Amino acid sequence: MAQDQVFPPAEPKPPGSPEAKVSAILARHHLMSVATLRPDGWPQATMVNYLADGLTLYFLVAQDSQKRANIAADPRVSIAIGGDDDGPPQGLSLAGQATQVDDPLWVNALNRRIWGTPEFARFEPHPSSHAVALLRFKPQWVSLIDYGSPPGRIQQFTVRRDWRLEPAEA
Repeated sequence: MAQDQVFPPAEPKPPGSPEAKVSAILARHHLMSVATLRPDGWPQATMVNYLADGLTLYFLVAQDSQKRANIAADPRVSIAIGGDDDGPPQGLSLAGQATQVDDPLWVNALNRRIWGTPEFARFEPHPSSHAVALLRFKPQWVSLIDYGSPPGRIQQFTVRRDWRLEPAEA
């Protein structure tokens, strides 16, 4: 588990800040589209449930799935999250790397977190079987799409080591 603490408490974000908007979108939605690269070079996009821990996203795939094989061959992943269920459409487009989590302490901590999450926000099956792989996604870039800020403003950020979002250069 190295130097990372398991699920440290999140620091409050200033209201209206990009970090607060990103956190709100991650908390409001529970499905994401994950795009990986197949061996033939074509993208593969699928929907999966996720659990957010700050900007780190955890999701499950079958050990024998094409998605897991794609990520093992090339860990670069793109993710899209969002919708318009309660107001102007907002969403995220994230690019980063996914890795498999094999540390049993992380798996146990994640299971405790899942079972402490409201039922509507849980994802299942939880990682209790060898047939399921737990993956951790850490974004390097975040695009925040906010149609509540006319005219459908898109803000692009680079993710820093301390999870701060810095505006990306054009």
